[in-house]
Amino acid sequence: MQASADPVLVREWDNDLFHRRVREYEAQGYVARRETYTIMADMNPETGEVVHLYLIEMVMPEGMELPEAA
Repeated sequence: MQASADPVLVREWDNDLFHRRVREYEAQGYVARRETYTIMADMNPETGEVVHLYLIEMVMPEGMELPEAA
């Protein structure tokens, strides 16, 4: 799939916020590049807590217009 604009990188530490942002971009016409979906684990060195960073690229399909800035 060829994109008509630069990809948008969605990256969030919170799973719910990540999926909410992906849905917002999809509502604007963007398509998730599923092959770029990544979950990276990281550990907070002070607490030992493991957290996850969620990432995915979103692209606007060719021929689609970009949403206007608010």
